[in-house]
Amino acid sequence: MYSRHVRFNFVFPRNYEAKILESYSLVNPVEQLHHFPAMLEEGDRSGVYVRVTPRHGRSWIGFFAMGFESEHVARGLYSCPNPDFLCVVVGGYAYLVNALHPEEWMQLEQRPVMDVRPIPESKLLLFIGATTISAVGESGQQWTTGRLSWEGITVSEVEQHKLRGAGWDALKDHEVLFEVDLTTGHHTGGTRPGTRD
Repeated sequence: MYSRHVRFNFVFPRNYEAKILESYSLVNPVEQLHHFPAMLEEGDRSGVYVRVTPRHGRSWIGFFAMGFESEHVARGLYSCPNPDFLCVVVGGYAYLVNALHPEEWMQLEQRPVMDVRPIPESKLLLFIGATTISAVGESGQQWTTGRLSWEGITVSEVEQHKLRGAGWDALKDHEVLFEVDLTTGHHTGGTRPGTRD
């Protein structure tokens, strides 16, 4: 079942409960069903159903369309720096949705998301892609780095509002170190196609 391979991380305080449903029936639904994205395309038929129960409000069901069928991309439920928002990551597609007002949502441009890292001391939720890193804060998306790698990012440590890691340089066939300022998203180091030392 899908939920056995899903990460649950609710390190940030939240004003709701969220649970993945093993199955869902449209027969006489009591809770309203919302689709993410709202208009499903032909390739969006697979995904996951999540029941969201706000602390003050009616529970609802969300169907979140899956991105990629791969064990290497992120999947999970995460609380956000904003306690009203839930993050659902399905097959590398990340959705941020207001638990009380599910019509208020966004899909992260980072696709696929390879890993998700909550950084409570900086009030950030980091989304690590194949070539860049994005951050979501209390007021929504804060920044996306420039390209850090040709393909593949390894995060080694986070301390004092700095993130350190390595990106893959395909021409030199080795990893190149980088550092990201978690306040601004600006980085030093890393590598990308078309640049030279």
